[in-house]
Amino acid sequence: KLMNVIRMEKNYLCPNINTSVMIRKLFFLILFAIPLVVDAQDKILMMSGHVIEGKITDKNLDYLTVDIDNKGKARTFEEEIYRIFSYTQDGEEFMVYKRDTTVGNYLSVDEMGNFIKGAQDAMENYNGKWALYAGGGVGLVGGYLLGDSFVALAIPLVYSVLTTIHHIKPNEQRTLHSKLIDDPAYRAGFLKNTKTTRIFQALKGSFIGTAIGVATYQLTDD
Repeated sequence: KLMNVIRMEKNYLCPNINTSVMIRKLFFLILFAIPLVVDAQDKILMMSGHVIEGKITDKNLDYLTVDIDNKGKARTFEEEIYRIFSYTQDGEEFMVYKRDTTVGNYLSVDEMGNFIKGAQDAMENYNGKWALYAGGGVGLVGGYLLGDSFVALAIPLVYSVLTTIHHIKPNEQRTLHSKLIDDPAYRAGFLKNTKTTRIFQALKGSFIGTAIGVATYQLTDD
């Protein structure tokens, strides 16, 4: 009887081992779940490949309204439906895009998805810096040689158009979707994004170079 009393007191004073294990598991589960709750945001996947994260507050036939946190302050944006591929709200994805040749959507949903993946790979791996630096050199020389002519103003436009002749091919070693590298829709998305980036960099570099070249000509000519 004495031993039974001692065992009962021991069980009363010391929690059951299984209960302690369960408490520890519950603690770690809550601990790891907190970041998931904090980071759980709605996402809008644009047909350009860009992803917008925030809180979708309203939607209609023309727009999705989303609140985006900007350094602690919420800013409200309206995204046009025709520019959206899909959106994820409260963990559930909703498809917006559909093939409709009357509005220019010639690709199927799967093809458009591959197109977007190509655009995203281009955004991740291509910056077009060579067009920026080369444009600066071309603009500098051209601006100096044509410093007294209005023709110098055409240098950025002409140069940026010429840069589009060269096509950048996706590098299988550097893309996230290497299995799609030969897919026509994927390559079209990759090509479109690299071309847009290259034109922007070429315009920026050649404009700055031309401005410096013309200014140098004016200063040295005097």
